Amino acid sequence: MKKLPTKNDDGNPLVNVVVRVSDGNVYECVGVLMEENGDSIEVAFNAVNKKVMDSLVFKKTDILSINILDPLTIEELT
Repeated sequence: MKKLPTKNDDGNPLVNVVVRVSDGNVYECVGVLMEENGDSIEVAFNAVNKKVMDSLVFKKTDILSINILDPLTIEELT
């Protein structure tokens, strides 16, 4: 696994995380890297008034890849 991105002067990084979980399926999540704890990370993907409403916690051992995204490259889905 790649070294995890860290918080910088611009705040928490926007990341794309690909994981294989216990059911054997591969999932992809785009969100804000909130925390790294020992053997897991938390990625937030929904917020209201800058308060996290929804997030996922991934075991580091389940992570296949994690990449920082440039917010300027995000496009609106229509």
